[in-house]
Amino acid sequence: MIIMKEKILRFKYMIIPILMFLILGIGGSIVLALEFSAHSLSQIPTIIVNHDNSLSTQTFIREIKTNSKFNVVAYSQIDNDIKDLIDKGDVSIGFIIPKHFSKDLTDGKDPKIMVVYDGAQMAMTSSGRTRVAQILGTIKSAYLINVAEGQLGLMPEVAANYINPIRYNSRIIGNPTENIFNFFIPGFSINTIQVGMIIVVILLINKGNSYKKIWIKGIMVGLLASISVFIIHVIYCKYFGLPYRGSVDAGIMLTILFCIGMTFVGVLLSILFNGNQIDALGLAGPIAITLFLVGYTFPTVAMPDIIPMLAKLIPFYYYAIPLRDLSLIGGSFQDNLSNIFWLTKFMIFMWVVTFLLYKMKEAKKLRNIRINKKNSIINSQKTEVII
Repeated sequence: MIIMKEKILRFKYMIIPILMFLILGIGGSIVLALEFSAHSLSQIPTIIVNHDNSLSTQTFIREIKTNSKFNVVAYSQIDNDIKDLIDKGDVSIGFIIPKHFSKDLTDGKDPKIMVVYDGAQMAMTSSGRTRVAQILGTIKSAYLINVAEGQLGLMPEVAANYINPIRYNSRIIGNPTENIFNFFIPGFSINTIQVGMIIVVILLINKGNSYKKIWIKGIMVGLLASISVFIIHVIYCKYFGLPYRGSVDAGIMLTILFCIGMTFVGVLLSILFNGNQIDALGLAGPIAITLFLVGYTFPTVAMPDIIPMLAKLIPFYYYAIPLRDLSLIGGSFQDNLSNIFWLTKFMIFMWVVTFLLYKMKEAKKLRNIRINKKNSIINSQKTEVII
């Protein structure tokens, strides 16, 4: 007990980082996961304005009502009710079925169903549009097949081949259910840990610390952040259904290299500002925008040309996206060697830069001390001469 007490007192400065990573980092990640525990968007609030109570429109309405993607909360005969309910936030999608829809369909006049989306809810809009297209395509094909059977006297199989002469099958690799949780949440959690470990190491470094002590603190915070990331992923995989199909060794290596390398970004900021924690912490927050710059949330190919070039200079690019690929698609250790080498070089680079900067600061400090001492001696000699 005495030995344990001595060890705890010796490393008492690690108590706050441990609490921050365990309580704030892991706890915050769990809260974020709970918010997206549904995994995919469903039950989108929907309104239907039906001006044509025919059998065809009832079939369409039934398809909407029985689809888990939509939740029909209102029916109306007034078109403007859609805008009113969207403005109030009560619905996100509205359907307007025009008058004589069934008759125009039978007469071949190409009637159109108006679909209104809430542009402020882009996630719901994107998800809803895909499902609406599927439903309308199915209904349209079924109608044309019936027409071909009735007017041309074709057998159902032959009619189907005429209506859909080109068919295709689609397959989404890695995330077939289009699970939002699998795609976004792990990266957001890692980004939180990334900013947290930079802040923690800045708070731990005190003026007068030797580089050896600073280096040890940086390594310990990086390893502690790595453990936090491991725990978060285990929780996500075990309790929230996040898959992990790739090499575990590659994931562990990428995590440790990234966390240690990024921790020394905090060391760099601390040394640059001579231990002034307030100024150093002010530059820690903007690190969070790397999540968006590397194409994790939005592809870099759709960004200005300079962004893809900048992304390849950001460590998050070589960690978060490869880790997501390991999780959803799979991959071996060899497949990630280029990312591992890049992060290794980045970590060593940060060690060298922080060491050289520390030595430069120390040399400048010693030079100032000598100058001040020399000036003090000169001033004292002048005082003696005057006396």
